[in-house]
Order: sequence, then C-alpha cells, then structure tokens
Amino acid sequence: MMRRTLSLLGLLLLSVGGALWFERQGGFVMVRVGDLTLQSSLFVALAAVVVVWVLAAVVASLVRRLRHVPDRIRGRLGQRRGIRARHELVEGLIELAEGRYALAEKRLESSAGAARLPVFNHLLSALAAQRRGDWKRRDDLLAEADAAEPRARLAVGLVQARLQVEAAQWEQALATLGWLRKEAPRNHRLLALMARALQALEDEAGLEALLPDLRREAVLPDDEMTALEAQLLERRLAALGPNAGADALAQVWKALPRGRQRDPGLRARYARALIEADCPATAERQLRRWLKDRWASELVEVYGELEMDPPQRAYNPLANWLKERPEDPTLLHAAARQAIRCALWGQARSYLEAATARSSDPAIDRLLAELYERLDEPEKARLAYRRALGLAPTLALEGPVKR
Repeated sequence: MMRRTLSLLGLLLLSVGGALWFERQGGFVMVRVGDLTLQSSLFVALAAVVVVWVLAAVVASLVRRLRHVPDRIRGRLGQRRGIRARHELVEGLIELAEGRYALAEKRLESSAGAARLPVFNHLLSALAAQRRGDWKRRDDLLAEADAAEPRARLAVGLVQARLQVEAAQWEQALATLGWLRKEAPRNHRLLALMARALQALEDEAGLEALLPDLRREAVLPDDEMTALEAQLLERRLAALGPNAGADALAQVWKALPRGRQRDPGLRARYARALIEADCPATAERQLRRWLKDRWASELVEVYGELEMDPPQRAYNPLANWLKERPEDPTLLHAAARQAIRCALWGQARSYLEAATARSSDPAIDRLLAELYERLDEPEKARLAYRRALGLAPTLALEGPVKR
C-alpha cells in the first residue's frame, strides 16, 4: 500500500514538473493538411497524442476481447457438455451394473461425443451389447473404441478377445489373439486367453506350440499348468500305441523340462504309463526313487496299483513307510491293496478300517466292503457300501494301525 502511494505521488510530481517545463519553453506545433492548418502549443499537442494513444489502446483491447468472446462461449458450453458427459458415464455404469443393458448402451453412446475419453464409453457400450447378445453391435462399438484411441489398440483387442471367449466364439477369439500376438507376443493376458481357446477347441497341436511361452512367462497357476501338461503328456504317451516300451516312454518323459519332471502329478501319469506298458519293475524303481526324494500322495496311490511278482516286492516298502507315517490314509489304502495281493487279509482289513476312519474317499470304503464280503461279514459289507455311497456316517477315528 505504501509503495503504491509513493508511486502515485512521484507520478503527480513528474506531471507538475513537466507542465511547468513546457510552459516555460513556449513554442507551438503546426500541422497543415491541404488547405487545413492546425496550430497548438507544444504541451497541448503532446497531451493530444497521449489521449489518442490511450484511446487507440482501449479500442484495441475491446476488439481483442470481443474477438475471444466466441471462444469463451464455446469453452463454457464445452465445460457444461463435459460435466454432463461425466454424469452420463456414471449413470451408464449404474445401469450396466443393474442389468439394464439397452438403456446403459444408449446413455453411454449418446454422451461419448462430449466425453474427454470416449474410448471408455465405447468399451462399456460394447460390454452392454455383449450382455444383450448382440455380437455385431459389440464388434462395431469396439471398432469405434479403437478409432477413438489408437494408443489403446492392444487393450481394446484384449477386451474383444475376452468377450469372444465369454461368448464361446473360440475361432473368432483365436483370430483376434493371433493378430494381437504380433504386437505383444509376451502379454500374459493374451497368452492365457489363447490357451483357454485352444483347450476349448481341443487343439492339442496348438497347445504344444504355445506351451514354451506359457512356461517361460509363468502365465497359468501351477495347478492349471500341471493339468495342461498332463493332458499333453497323455496325448504324447497315447500316440506311442499299446506296444510302447520303457525306452520309448522314457524319451517322451525326458522331453519335458527338468523343472516340470519334479511335478508329482506328471510323475504319477508317467508311472501309470509304465504300468500300462507292462513295465511294473521300472515303474516301481522310479516311484521308490521319487518318494525318497519328495513324498507325494499321488505317487503313493500309484504304488498301490503296482502288480509285482512276487507281490511282496511292492508290499514290503509300503509296510516300512507306515512305521514312519501311520496316519496317512493314502499310504494305508495303498498298503491294503498290496496286502490283498499278498493274501494278508487281516493286515488289509486293519489298514482299510484305519484309512476309512481318516478319509472320506469312497474308493476305500468300496475296497473294505469287498474285503468284508470275502471274509463273510455281509452286514459290515453292506454298511461299508452305504458309506461309499454317502448314505452312512464314516467310522470313528481309531487308534494306531495294528501290525
């Protein structure tokens, strides 16, 4: 405030000093235009120049302001349209969530032109069209989303593939994903959708070609990856035919990555293939080595399926393992199966009764029922069959297995 006051005072003093100076100087200014002659003092002439300059500046400022009026009007209108578009987007989302798909699509598309990011409106409209079952309209809206934001081409393409998978349009989904893969060959979402489509089409050759990328990028959860590799391993083993020998099966097994060879599910499938190929001794050696390396119920279950000659070769290791794991129901079941092959009926009964008290597996109850029938105990056999069918409660948990 003080600075402004001092500035005004200084300007006033300069004005007074300038006026006094001009008055002492005297002199005049004459301007002749044709027959017209204008004459005034020097002070008045300078004052007139200043007034004209100020008026010209004011007029120029007004012209500039008037020139920007349309832009300001357009800006305000655009701001109002943007606010309205945001409101329509929120309302469209609510209607989409509530299942009013036709109304949601209409609202979202009507406000897309005024939206800052119309790609969102088009994508949500495509989802509404998908829910209505209008695939053509969905694809048209996705094309508009792609045109509205070319930088989001991959995202829009993945949304399209996801919606096609959801609609079980497997061939179309693969075509979309194949095109996208050229742009993003390592995208996890893309690879997962492609694996799902190939599985639905039972395209095992395509899955085998995709498998290295799925492994390298760790796209699928471990359980899904194991199931997929087991399916492909099954196909490779089946392709060898019923007369395949242990060497041919081993070649297929060694083709798997070493890390996947440690998976218990895949090991169990390979061991069963050896059993089916009439190579039980080879299967038994592999299973015993794997179980020593890493205990797994899947492998114990396969061990119980072995048919060795003599059968004690498979029974004795199971009986020894039970000394360390007497509460393991899978081990008890496997030991019971091998005890039955050895005609050790009392041991088999003890194992199965202990196993069924610790597990609800119907296979254990069925085997126990068959054993009761062999031992001429029909009432206990009937009750065991009822438990296998879920029609009777399981046995109460018993103490340690008697050997």
